[in-house]
Order: sequence, then structure tokens, then C-alpha cells
Amino acid sequence: MIAHGSRREEANTEFIALVERVRNTASWTYEFIEHCFLEIASPSLTEAVDHAIERGARDISVFPYFLNSGNHVLRDIPAMIDHLKRQHPTCEITMLPYVGAFDGMAELIARQVTDTR
Repeated sequence: MIAHGSRREEANTEFIALVERVRNTASWTYEFIEHCFLEIASPSLTEAVDHAIERGARDISVFPYFLNSGNHVLRDIPAMIDHLKRQHPTCEITMLPYVGAFDGMAELIARQVTDTR
């Protein structure tokens, strides 16, 4: 899972905690679920992919924790993945849809804002 990264350490810690909750929930689907950041914080996507490959990963899915299809989702992350594919030609590295593109996102938001009233 990749997030932007923040100068505010608490924001990075929140994302790391979310990744931990996802890991605890989806551990039967993925052998490794790790966090990384596009910029500002560590580890980077390159570091996370290298670490996963060192641990034996051969099929890596990159999940962008972004709400919109901005430049990071449309250009930066795909370019990084293309570079990583060239570095690791025996590993399958793919980008999943970003979180904001998920079916049901509007319903999830509506349920959350309704439940907090």
C-alpha cells in the first residue's frame, strides 16, 4: 500500500496503522502487506518492493491509497512501477485501482457520515 507521505509524522503513523489493520484482515489473501510512501517519508516504493523480493515475493500488487486520479496516480506511480519491472524482470509488479476508484465508495462515505450524526 502506497500513500503520499507527509511532513506531519502523525499522518504517516495513521497510514502505517491502517496498513497493519489491513494486514490483519487480509493476511489469507496476500503473503506480505507492507506500507510505503511516494515521497517525504520512508520506506519508498522501491525500498518496499526490494524488501518484498528479498523475502521471496514474485507477484507484487501496488495499492495506491489516493482518492483521486491526479498526477501521482496517473503518472508518478506507474512510472516507478515501470522502472521496478525493468529492475526485476522475473517479478510481476502491477498497480491496483486507487482507493477513490472503488465501486461502493459513495455508499461507504454516505454510511460513514450518516453513522456519525
